[in-house]
Amino acid sequence: MRLLDSYDIPEAVAAGPHSPAFAKFLWNWFGNPMALSRGELDLTFLNDLTQDELSLARDLIRRNLPVRHTNIFQGVEALHDEEAAPILRQMLSEETELTWRLTISGALWRLNRDPLFIKCLEEAKSVRPSIFQGVHLWQVLWLDDERAVDFLIDLLDQRDWPAQSMTLGLLNQLELGRPTGMPAGKMPHQPSDYRKLRADPAFRAHMVAAIHKLNAERKFGV
Repeated sequence: MRLLDSYDIPEAVAAGPHSPAFAKFLWNWFGNPMALSRGELDLTFLNDLTQDELSLARDLIRRNLPVRHTNIFQGVEALHDEEAAPILRQMLSEETELTWRLTISGALWRLNRDPLFIKCLEEAKSVRPSIFQGVHLWQVLWLDDERAVDFLIDLLDQRDWPAQSMTLGLLNQLELGRPTGMPAGKMPHQPSDYRKLRADPAFRAHMVAAIHKLNAERKFGV
């Protein structure tokens, strides 16, 4: 099996032989992780790993955390590896770049709901220009409850237009159940609408249900 050279995989492990489940793990994490990163990989095969294979898989993920690839962070959650938490916390304590702090703390949050993720989100809220575009905006949904609704509405107060526009698009998508495909100025609901709806219990319940649904659909994709 040809694995990517960027990963630290012992030669004996790469050489095999492997069970079908472990071979699929090696390939999708260290050979071609694109399907995993896009959230398109059916992970039920991980249930077929033996206990020894699961221990080895977790060890491989931990030893490759310093590479800081998205699929490696996803492996921590997929394998429910609590032993990776101290390593992630150490990485976070040494990291000063906010985008990486969000990525690392996000992995901790998805593993064990570590509140360091919330702290990093709040830190990022004050940064200009805003980093809440693309991946980091979707990370807000990982809160998976009313805190995500409030955080997104707070982001509508950002002064930089690209981030505000993407946030408005995400709020409309959650509310309507589909992307609008419209410019921000023509979207059905505008920032003022969401500020008015913020305290409405029915609206909040609807949005939380939509966040749950979207998170389930995007289990590992960001």
